[in-house]
Amino acid sequence: MVKFRSLYALGDMIVHRSYGVGKIDSIENKPMNGTEVECFKVKTQNGDYWFPTEGKENPRIHLVASQELIQRVIKILRRAPIDLENDHLQWKERIDSVLRDGDILAVSNLLRDLAVLKMTGKLNRTQDQALKNLKGRLLTEWAASLAVEPESIQPRLQAYLLESSTAYQNAV
Repeated sequence: MVKFRSLYALGDMIVHRSYGVGKIDSIENKPMNGTEVECFKVKTQNGDYWFPTEGKENPRIHLVASQELIQRVIKILRRAPIDLENDHLQWKERIDSVLRDGDILAVSNLLRDLAVLKMTGKLNRTQDQALKNLKGRLLTEWAASLAVEPESIQPRLQAYLLESSTAYQNAV
């Protein structure tokens, strides 16, 4: 069994793929499958959730991105997309994969590509919904890493995406 106490501690800011950013608030015993299990209690903007302090690693939960990782995100956002494929099935598979895995670098790449695609006027409804979802995810985690409100980061994100779109249009 993995002891998550070595990975997480009280006060840590974490990201859950479904529940978003939260703070580990306490450790409580919770009934699970008829047994009392020691769990981290996480407070989010929309409520609380718990996860065991030990067990199998949960791929849906990770620490909020470090400043170093955010710098890598910014580099991705500023670069021109490499290939904006036209195959809607490929886009759907890519979107589903990124939404399922939640890796911040993959989120950043897909967000950039969808934003540039939108600026060229070529988004379908699935892509547009994914763009909104990914933008919200990235803004929330980025803001949490800086301990600021997401609204304060939005102009920077928009500027980086515009830079990416300009680089793409200059390359085409």
